Amino acid sequence: MGRPSNREQRRAEILQAFARVLAEHGVAGATMARVAEEAGFVPGLIHHHFRDKDDLLDALLGALVAGFHARIRAEQALGSTDALAAYGDAALKLGERSDTISARCWVGLFAEALRNPQLFKRMRRLIDSELSSIEQRAAGRFATPEAGAVLAYTLGALVLGAFAPQKTAGFAAPGFHRLVRGLLAD
Repeated sequence: MGRPSNREQRRAEILQAFARVLAEHGVAGATMARVAEEAGFVPGLIHHHFRDKDDLLDALLGALVAGFHARIRAEQALGSTDALAAYGDAALKLGERSDTISARCWVGLFAEALRNPQLFKRMRRLIDSELSSIEQRAAGRFATPEAGAVLAYTLGALVLGAFAPQKTAGFAAPGFHRLVRGLLAD
């Protein structure tokens, strides 16, 4: 019997290293050599698991989305009965799970999408998906313009949090809830 594969573990380690490098140096500075050094691997191992930087960006986007969806489920498991409130808390509530690296990675992905047509298409689909998700979570109380306002606030708070995390402390999630209440009151 052969040795169990450690492929998924290695991919996860490389992806975490890529996220740290991207958060620190931006997309242009996130070279394969720098990622390999951060991960403690030889560059060839990085190329064995990921074709190129675009493959890493694609995998990172998938991991960030999966992490966000897991946080939404965790918020709902904590007793948040309102699906929209759970969405906002998963995106913006600060605490022990605050993750500046992820916030910076999101900003890096959005910035890189302006230059990279394939990533732009993925980000556009993601935005459309998030708008639909917000509309569904609002249970018919929001149309696309209101969902857009909620998503714009969420993304803006994320950008501010990436650059100045202390500035968003205490306002981002409560502001989300005030915005939602205000939109529902209209």
